[in-house]
Amino acid sequence: MLVASVSASGCGAMSSPDAHPPARLSPAAATIPAARFIARYVTSDGRVVRHDQGGDIVSEGQAYGMLIAEIAGKPTLMRAIWSWTEAHLGRPDGLFAWHATGAGQVEDPQSATDADVLIAYALLRYQGPDQTALHGAGRRVARAVLAHESVALADGDRLPVAGPWAKLTSPPVVDPSYLMPGVFVALARLTGDGSWNGAATAAVRSVAGLTGGGARLPSDWAQLSAGRLVPIAEPGGGAGVQYGLDAMRVPIWFATGCDHGARRLAASWWRGVLGSNGRSAQTALSLTGAPINPQSSPVALLAAAAAATAAGDRSAANELRLLADSLALRTPTYYGDAWAALAPALLDGALGPCGEAIDG
Repeated sequence: MLVASVSASGCGAMSSPDAHPPARLSPAAATIPAARFIARYVTSDGRVVRHDQGGDIVSEGQAYGMLIAEIAGKPTLMRAIWSWTEAHLGRPDGLFAWHATGAGQVEDPQSATDADVLIAYALLRYQGPDQTALHGAGRRVARAVLAHESVALADGDRLPVAGPWAKLTSPPVVDPSYLMPGVFVALARLTGDGSWNGAATAAVRSVAGLTGGGARLPSDWAQLSAGRLVPIAEPGGGAGVQYGLDAMRVPIWFATGCDHGARRLAASWWRGVLGSNGRSAQTALSLTGAPINPQSSPVALLAAAAAATAAGDRSAANELRLLADSLALRTPTYYGDAWAALAPALLDGALGPCGEAIDG
């Protein structure tokens, strides 16, 4: 079986995973990309600057930077990123403006749920000087997410939506890649708030419904209609219904979930769609796997690697991870470089919400 073709980026087709032993991954699979990300995008005062996207700052990048600083073993830098984020992006409701200039001037005060969840997670994971204060801040951010960026389902479980604005639309708008069941379980443990366990259950159930139990790929965007997620095009125009760079985070979050149902969904995406016909490398697919954008992306490769790991296909997963790192080295981008550090740390347990490496 041909697991991926990366010809658009200069690589040849991958060999069959059964043709040779699994590729060996260095213990530095996450720490070297983490150091690379910090050197390229993080300033000493704590800004994560997207140099390839106009030199701007997004709250997602600040959250990624905090977690990547942990991977790199740099608690002082993690605190600097947090201090800058709190001072420049903090909102009165405890959340964070999602978009600012490179100098820190807020351009859009709306918040983005994924960033806020991961900021809380990074704060609560932090170990080092001032950890009591940072843990308290993490609990406050987690409470604000539940209060302002989630909706109650019929059974009382809370489902995070795309942001406060998404609660005001009818029906509410959800970015499925903001649903991180393992992280939600970790937040329940770290905050003592069982509502996060309900959010994890709701996330798995909702994505299972969205994808037909894993028969289809998750979409970049969805709406919550009659208690079920329905795929939609990007709000405000842009891409149509697709499995794109947003949705590619879903297999990573679900493969590293603490719930076997989450991991089974990730495995289904590998066995049913991503593990054949060169789909693993492509930047956008239809929900049934038809090509939309054949250009290669490290995030696409890492998403497929996560799904392959959940399915127990270690050989394919290792090869995809090596290809992703090679592609990130040749064509660096903020988003690709961030996930080149985050995905290995999640899969290998260093950053994993369940405290373990994932083994299908």
